[in-house]
Amino acid sequence: MSRSMSVNIRRCLILLILASFFCISNDRETSQAHPLNNGYSEITVQETGVDYRLFIPEYSLTAYDTDHDGRLTENELSSQQAQIEQELRAHLQLQQDMTDMEFSFRGWQRTEKESIPGVSFSLYYTSAQPISGFTIQYNLLFDDADPNHLNFAVILDGDDADQTIFDAQHRTYRYQSLHPATALTTVWRYFVLGIEHILTGYDHLLFLFSLLLIAGRYMDMLRIVTAFTVAHSITLIAASTGWIHPSSSWVEAGIAATICYVALENIWSSRHEQRWLVTFVFGLIHGMGFAGALGEIGLPPYAFASSLLTFNLGVETGQLAVVAAVMPILLWLRKKAGYRALVIYGSAAIFLQALWWLLERIGLLPG
Repeated sequence: MSRSMSVNIRRCLILLILASFFCISNDRETSQAHPLNNGYSEITVQETGVDYRLFIPEYSLTAYDTDHDGRLTENELSSQQAQIEQELRAHLQLQQDMTDMEFSFRGWQRTEKESIPGVSFSLYYTSAQPISGFTIQYNLLFDDADPNHLNFAVILDGDDADQTIFDAQHRTYRYQSLHPATALTTVWRYFVLGIEHILTGYDHLLFLFSLLLIAGRYMDMLRIVTAFTVAHSITLIAASTGWIHPSSSWVEAGIAATICYVALENIWSSRHEQRWLVTFVFGLIHGMGFAGALGEIGLPPYAFASSLLTFNLGVETGQLAVVAAVMPILLWLRKKAGYRALVIYGSAAIFLQALWWLLERIGLLPG
């Protein structure tokens, strides 16, 4: 089944689930509640935990309407954010084996659902072990602010979807995964993520290709690839473990600058005995870029070291696959009379692309 077909099927399934919520709610006594009471949860199972997007209608949050004008402003929400976070932490809990998962509040925004104004909260629950299932304890609003509150919840776990409804009589739901994670499946997933990152990291690939353009022998290639591997492994591990804290904006700009430099060096010089050393120095910057991408994904606490190492191994595997595909072609072309011109014009094109990225990343061009 193609990825696009799978995505379409998943979207249809979610729509059917949401439609079924309204049908099911008609059979419940609490369904007589005013539709302004309806909240929504989109709960996504991830490698490191559970991403929880919670929508609460403005009608149910009147306790935070400090000027009693019937609407919540951003100032009212901002001034009471600590209180709201405490309320969510205390009354919306996810548990593994009767133990609360670690809660973190990631932000909020005013929005609408079904033309109803409200607030969408972004929460995250960190998993202490591979996720085979978890229990949701939903105790918001029922006992004070809004006894008739309903919350329609969709749980997304890969290609699987589940659903439930929370109300005053139904506050607990046990989700059991059809494809429970294990330590082995987790590290395999990070290995695949490493491969995907290098194969879709076009700036990293362009840097590597620029380096290989002037490699005249397999030994030159080996030195370059080894230097790049060692360097980016050092900073990937250092940044992922918190030893260093590079600025992501400067790292991304630095990656573009390294490509510009290597492309220019390809043009102005035909001697590259120290190319491996340049590769090592610039590889340190690219490793910080890999760490930034990994930071967005997150590393599971129960398999932190193994996931980090297999992600890096995946990056190396993808990198070696690219080298294995490109290098024989470059070595064959090198024997042709016009190869030097190819290097110059190819490097000029690479330089222009990298310069565009650089100007975008430092804010001189729109991104």
